[in-house]
Amino acid sequence: MKSDIIFHVIGNTSPFSLMGESSGYLISVHNSTYLLECGAPVFPYLGFQGIERLKGIFVTHSHEDHRRWFTDLALFMYYDSKLGKKIRLISSELILEEYHKNSKGALERSLSEDSRKIIDIPYETMVDQTLIGPRSKFFISLEMEEVGRFCYRVKDRKGNVIGPEKAKIFINPRANRPRLLFKDDETGEWVEPESYYSFDSPIFYEENPNHFIDKEAGLIVQAVKAPVWHGVPTIAFRFITDKNTLFFSADTVYRPSLWKELCETYRPQRFDKISREEFEQSSVLLGDINDFIERTWSRQRYEAAVKAYEGAVVIHDVARRGSVVHTDYEDIGEAPIKDLIFTHSPDNLTAWRPILRSGKILVLRNGQVYERVKNRLYPFDADVYVKHFSCNLVGYRSRKGRYKVIKRDGLLGIAKLDSGDEELLRVELFEDMDGQYFPLLEDTSKEYKVRPDGRVEEVSFSDEGSMGRVVENLRGRIKEESEELAVSN
Repeated sequence: MKSDIIFHVIGNTSPFSLMGESSGYLISVHNSTYLLECGAPVFPYLGFQGIERLKGIFVTHSHEDHRRWFTDLALFMYYDSKLGKKIRLISSELILEEYHKNSKGALERSLSEDSRKIIDIPYETMVDQTLIGPRSKFFISLEMEEVGRFCYRVKDRKGNVIGPEKAKIFINPRANRPRLLFKDDETGEWVEPESYYSFDSPIFYEENPNHFIDKEAGLIVQAVKAPVWHGVPTIAFRFITDKNTLFFSADTVYRPSLWKELCETYRPQRFDKISREEFEQSSVLLGDINDFIERTWSRQRYEAAVKAYEGAVVIHDVARRGSVVHTDYEDIGEAPIKDLIFTHSPDNLTAWRPILRSGKILVLRNGQVYERVKNRLYPFDADVYVKHFSCNLVGYRSRKGRYKVIKRDGLLGIAKLDSGDEELLRVELFEDMDGQYFPLLEDTSKEYKVRPDGRVEEVSFSDEGSMGRVVENLRGRIKEESEELAVSN
């Protein structure tokens, strides 16, 4: 259907996974196709023609596991593609800058056509930078003061220099990277504006939200910053058609209690390394900006973050424990989000919500989310989902089930009934084979194999050889049969 949002998983693992797939997805609406992140091996998944059909790449941030294939895509479109077009990169102002900085070494120098000279190639020759989200009203500008001498200044969009009573630049000698400190108009507190304000703030951001619009596909994409808390500049995306909304969280720390603390906690400035007089008079300071940030988030950002997940199918990153910059399962496993699906997940995780894996295809249709398997749509109706190194499993509630769901140290797990752990739910387990469900095989001499025609065989091994039999996909029947059995009993 024209308004469907189709979400293909190219790669989906935690940043340091043994599987090494990284993050990469494909978003399709009507006849328009976009990459979402480009950290996964897109060439073998899409092929050259598939890459040429892309209308752009949405990127959330510049960590390598999300951008690893970007320069290859840009180089391919410039040198090998017959289309002779640039790669379209879609993100916020800061993230576009980060991609530019991180890609310069690979893109901005080459040999001349006769191979005799090293030539400079402008980044814009290969990359079409498309802004999504509002521009900031104030920014740090590196300018030439005189020949051979550069300086940093804070400016507004009209070119006016902003004085130290309103804005300051901090450079930490340990990182040598300028960061902006800004005096909030409403509270008079000093804040780091990129963290403090959401995109909806008229104090720091321009009014134009710069939504991305694909009229042909009937698709609107919005950049969202409020709930995204990751360290490096990062945004989430909301994909909207007339009947569906998909919210992609990016990498973030989902913890509403922390968000509230960030907006309510006041931190007095520290003048043990820089005097108050020096601070007040200086536009550029060497030191740690965290000594002078008085509040991390605004109340407006906190309220926007709490509402960000409403009315959408949410695809959210998840980690096990102590991840710092990602969302721990304990914080989101039972979050009040109606349609929640986990991605960017560790190699071993058990969850109440579906867990994505490479090759899966989601379809959002009429506000509902399904998995597409062999051209049929199935709802996610299992009671528990297991992603393991060797396989994917799903569990359905069953009074006769041979397994139970347990919890240890805030994480779910699966155990045999005779284990000493408290039972949260008794289940029967099924193996997820490319979206088809089959009874879990406990006999180690048997395993499932997907045939070239897509059918699944249960293969038995012995000293004499092996023998297989085609087995039937039970997905779509398990829930119905268990509910009928419960009623009859």
